[in-house]
Amino acid sequence: MKTQMIVACFFLLLAGTWAMLALPANAQNAASGGRQAATTSTRPSGMMADSPVTFPKEGALPAKYPPDVRQPNEPAEEGYYLFGSPCRSLAQIARIQREMPKGEFTPPPPDWTHLERTRRILTEGGELRLLALGDSIVNDTMRSGWVAKLQEAYPKASIKATVYVRGGGGCQHYKEEGRVARNIVPRKPDLVFIGGISQKDIESIRAVIHQLRDGLPEVEILLATGAFGTTDPRDPEALAKAPHSGTGAYGLSLQKLAAEERCAYVDMTTPWAQYIRSAQVHPHRFYRDVVHANEFGEQILSKILLAFWAPAERATVPALTAVADSLKRGCPAK
Repeated sequence: MKTQMIVACFFLLLAGTWAMLALPANAQNAASGGRQAATTSTRPSGMMADSPVTFPKEGALPAKYPPDVRQPNEPAEEGYYLFGSPCRSLAQIARIQREMPKGEFTPPPPDWTHLERTRRILTEGGELRLLALGDSIVNDTMRSGWVAKLQEAYPKASIKATVYVRGGGGCQHYKEEGRVARNIVPRKPDLVFIGGISQKDIESIRAVIHQLRDGLPEVEILLATGAFGTTDPRDPEALAKAPHSGTGAYGLSLQKLAAEERCAYVDMTTPWAQYIRSAQVHPHRFYRDVVHANEFGEQILSKILLAFWAPAERATVPALTAVADSLKRGCPAK
């Protein structure tokens, strides 16, 4: 009995250490950012068996390209982070995309039905206030600099983006203790992006949607499935079982929620997995640790979002036309 208690305590200590490592890096520190507590499994998946990458036992691989655009951190409660985006210049993004392994994916269908106000600002002009909400995967997504590419594609608009994240953060956290009313509503976002791999339940996402609309009746919301984590994207069956996956039950539930609550929806999982498979390199070439994206992985997420935001009239927006055309060729737009 005494031996069993010692073993149990050891595993509780190990779990606590893993959770502490989940705190996300902020936008100015791409080299840090530990392993996510809320991943698809409690230990590394089968990707480790044939991985060509040796990750540090703690922390992450050093960044080859630390973000070159400084964004101020805003005051936030302990464990939470608030900062601006984009964190990369167009020149740095172009350099990373030139060096990353080339892949292909089917662009997600643009879902503009519940994004009419956002679309109008992007195409006709005005200030678009975007807020991204979630975990360290959302942090990585915003650190990719995709907002800079969106600004380039829609020069009439002025885009101001804010990132509000925590390690392992999902709407189960943001719905509590008045966080939406205190930290989001006063910023008056026109568009809120909710994503990541750490959403625990659909009803918590619904609760955050309702809180957002209580304070911001005109706010538009984009719900996204997850990418990265520990599940091997080369294994479709395992990927469909991942609790954040757009290819399984979670994707169906999130899409249903989007329809019920008049939100837009984008499946990030499917095109992310397609890109990595088509690149014909080990998935860890896109990771900085066993959970999170490196600079190359971030750009996959950026490409997916840019493809989603491509308008129906692509010819009127040259930058996004180039993006869409380059995706078909499997190379980044110049």
